[in-house]
Formats: sequence, C-alpha cells, structure tokens
Amino acid sequence: MTWLKNLALLLAGLFCSVLLIELALRLMGWSFPIFMHPNADLGWSYRPGIAGWSSQENTVYLQMNQFGFRGPDWSQQPAANTFRIAVIGDSFVESSNLPDEHALINLIGGGLTGCPAFADRQVEVLNFGVSGYGTAQEFLLLKRQVVSFHPDLVLLAVYAGNDVADNSRSLSVENQKARPYFIELPSGELELDTSFRNADAFLRAVAGDWQKRLVNASYLLQALKQFYKGAAIMPAPVEAQTFRRGSVENSALPAPQFSKLYSSSTDDAWRSAWSVTEKLLLQMRDWSKQNRVDFKLVIFPSPVQALPGEDMRRTAIHAFGLADLDYPTERIAQFAAHNGIPYLNLLDPLRAYGDRERDFLYGFPPHLGNGHLNATGSKVSSESIADWLCRQLSP
Repeated sequence: MTWLKNLALLLAGLFCSVLLIELALRLMGWSFPIFMHPNADLGWSYRPGIAGWSSQENTVYLQMNQFGFRGPDWSQQPAANTFRIAVIGDSFVESSNLPDEHALINLIGGGLTGCPAFADRQVEVLNFGVSGYGTAQEFLLLKRQVVSFHPDLVLLAVYAGNDVADNSRSLSVENQKARPYFIELPSGELELDTSFRNADAFLRAVAGDWQKRLVNASYLLQALKQFYKGAAIMPAPVEAQTFRRGSVENSALPAPQFSKLYSSSTDDAWRSAWSVTEKLLLQMRDWSKQNRVDFKLVIFPSPVQALPGEDMRRTAIHAFGLADLDYPTERIAQFAAHNGIPYLNLLDPLRAYGDRERDFLYGFPPHLGNGHLNATGSKVSSESIADWLCRQLSP
C-alpha cells in the first residue's frame, strides 16, 4: 500500500499548495471576478456585493453594493432632509474605467456640495449606470428598481454614440442582443418584447452561470481565467493625468461605431431606432411626472464628436464620410427642447475645453481619443453637470 500513501501525500501537498496560493492572493487583495450575470428582466446586470479589479481601457478596483450598482451600500429610504438624485445610464455613468475619486457620479456629488439649492439639506447622488444598457433597459430599470429608492430627481444620461442603436435588435452589437426591446406597433404604440429570455444565447448564459459563480468563489480560478484570456494577471492602473495632443498628433482617429448615426438616415432600421428612442424618452418623462419625480437629460457626445481641435474633427469627418458630426446630439437636444424635457448637451463644454487645452477627454494610451471619458473628461463633464443642476434646482 506504499503507492496509496505516496498518492495521499501527493494529493495533500497539492491541496496545501493550492490553499496557500489562494490565501496569498486574498492577502494581496487580488481579485479579477466576473461582474455580470444574466437577468431575466434586463438581459444582464451586476452581481450584488461583488468587488475586485476590472480591466476595460484601464485597470480599476470596483465595488458593487448590495443592490448590484457601483458605490457604497444605500438605504432604500433617503435620510431626512436629503435630496436624492438617481442617475441612470450606461458605462459613461458607471465609469468602470475610472477609480472612485475620478468617477463621474462621485464628482457630481462633490460639485453640488456648495450649491445654494442644498444650503439647508444634504444631496445624495446614486449611480444607476450599467455597461451596455440602452434606453429600453434604462426605462425598465427606472420602473422596477430606481423608483423604490424614492429619488427626487431622475437624471437620464443619453450617450449619443450607441444608445439609439442599442434600442434596435437589428442594430445592436451581436454579443448584446440578449436584452429586452420595445417594438413599435403599426398604431405607433410601443410594446415590450422579452423574447430574449428564450434565445439560445441567454439560456446558455443562465445555464452556465454556476461556472462563473465558481470562478468568483476562488481567486486562483480568477487568475487562471485571466491567463486563459491573455489578460493582465496583476493590476496595473493608468495614472490619472492629462493627455495632450502634442506628442500624439498622428494617433489613429476614433472611428464612429455607426456612421449612419451622423445623418438623417432613410434606412428603415435607423428610422425605427430613432422613433423608438424618442418615444421611450417621452414615456420616461411622463412616467416620472406621474410618480412626482423630476426628470432631466444629459447628452454625452461620442468620442469622434469631441476630438480636440476643429482640424482633427474635420479630418475625421472626411476620413469616415460623416454627413453631420453634430447630428445625433443636436437631434436629441432639439427633441428634448420641443417636448419640454430639461437637458444639458455636453458637446459644447467638452469641445471648448479640448480645443482650448488641446487635451484628449476620451480614452487612455494607446487609444487616446477613443473609448470612454478619462479623468479629465470626467472632471469637465461633472463640473458642467453640477453647475447646470445647481442652476436648475436653485430658486
């Protein structure tokens, strides 16, 4: 039975080695978990209480609260004498590429601290941003979750770069089609379509979620997952800094995700996507009014719209054959104005700062100008939003 003893010793040694590696990783605070899980109402959402490093353009430590949103734990009922703002949006609101001290929602909250509107009360800004969400998911999120937190104001962040396309099954990117959509009926009314629940991709995601939960339970399995993906094993955050044009004049221009977004398209899919998006904005406005909640919009331009310098923007227009660089943000702004929805278009303040300082407000090396807001872009955006909200809310 010597071989049995040797096998037992081998297995015991292997077990102890694995246990020591797991313990060492935990002591180091190292974790690259899988943040998302399938959601039968919204397509996907964040796992409540999950925390760890995330690598999307930048390496950032993220903490999801007990409700599955970025930030500290919240109480559903706001404290007495508190004005609560719920900000709904996609990854631009979530700020998953920025640490807490540079995240958009945290900066907005800080910027409102000295506002006269809150001289005798507290202001609380809640982050309801979820990466990849379109207006349809945000409307459902408002009705099913956000309302239970009793906000005084709902601030919807509309990202001009892809929110319209996200509201169309035919235009959505392939790996994000497993989501709810609103379909425009011949009558003009919108009907919720949840057929994604029976789609193969969603059913596979639900059936395989136990594997992701298993990975999240072990730091060692997370390390193996990173190795398998060819991703970073150790966190390497990019320092918050200003990214100027001087040394990167010849950097690749950020191609727009959808070139047809920059014109009044005669394409049926785009006409339908715009119509659904605009009707959803009206429904969110009306639903908020019915529930005695203030409703406002913030419009985020796409990276190509906010390139630093008119020369760079002209080059991008010609390079990508864009009919009207300002079209998506202007269309949303005009629609909001026509329908009595207070809005802030961030295109002008972002362009003004970028042109003056020659700074890239989107992206990180080596993809400057592309992707999401960097620390400078988040600062400029948050200051503009906080100043606008203060003026809107002050008597």
